[in-house]
Amino acid sequence: MNEKLIDNVIRDYSLRELQIYSSKILSVCGATNSFIKQFKADNDSQQFYKNVIKWYVKKYREFPEKKHDLTFEFSLNSGGLGDKFVMISNILSTMEQLKADSIINFYKKMRWSESKGWGELKFKNFYEVIDFFHYKKSSYKIHTNVINEYKDCEDIIDFNLKNKSYAQNNTYIFSKLGKYWPINYDKTVKKEVITFMFYIKDQKHVGDKEKWITLEQEKIFNQLKKYLTTKKLNFVRLEDVDYAKNVELLSRSHLLIASEGMWTHLSRAMNIDTIAYTKSPAFIEEFTYQGHFCPGNFEECLTKLKEKCTNLMK
Repeated sequence: MNEKLIDNVIRDYSLRELQIYSSKILSVCGATNSFIKQFKADNDSQQFYKNVIKWYVKKYREFPEKKHDLTFEFSLNSGGLGDKFVMISNILSTMEQLKADSIINFYKKMRWSESKGWGELKFKNFYEVIDFFHYKKSSYKIHTNVINEYKDCEDIIDFNLKNKSYAQNNTYIFSKLGKYWPINYDKTVKKEVITFMFYIKDQKHVGDKEKWITLEQEKIFNQLKKYLTTKKLNFVRLEDVDYAKNVELLSRSHLLIASEGMWTHLSRAMNIDTIAYTKSPAFIEEFTYQGHFCPGNFEECLTKLKEKCTNLMK
């Protein structure tokens, strides 16, 4: 945007407008002392207001009087991959439902003790996160406000739950997941595999104990897998840390059998038949509501797998 044009528009703002718009920008951006220092104007308060607004217009390529109906909190490097997947789905769905542009408070830093698993994600803005997860883009604009701090994913969820109404403060409410936001993937490829992924007890992995299977249960699954494998029906384990590859594998899958987690979120978002294992009543209820199978008993999962594979081979 032309700098002279920006200056001319800002020059026409009244003092009251300068105060309102600059205050709004600093509030939305979660301004720290170091952030505010860049706008200092030798004790000239009006010039300070103008500096704030000019920074905003140059960064977001729009003037602050444009209304943003929603502000979202998003932590890039806290919580599991599945947590982020669900939060993004809810953010995009909420924007679409309320027909609103949004600002994302985008916390980038990682706490040193959380460096396991996928490691530190280094996306620059929320659009890059959407692309990584293969979500379709929203038809509404998203403005990323990068905050070089760490914020716990649970704190964000708790913060949003405390806000009872969109109308009160325009803050996103983290709600129970119903329908996922659409995933970009090739829907024309031939279905030819059964995919699987389990969290195994006594092995290094992340995930709640209620999702673990024992080594003995893994052995039973492997025996059944060997029995069910044919030239037309092959079993493929999903990758641990290759998201794009797992999208491709699931696109070729008749079904997924797995511990509840990131990949059962992805499979359901891709409308892939899913058999999930967890002992959590809340997740069992969610899977049942969505039309997938989650009995809370591993042996029942295997029975259902055998039934579905037998039907596929007919």
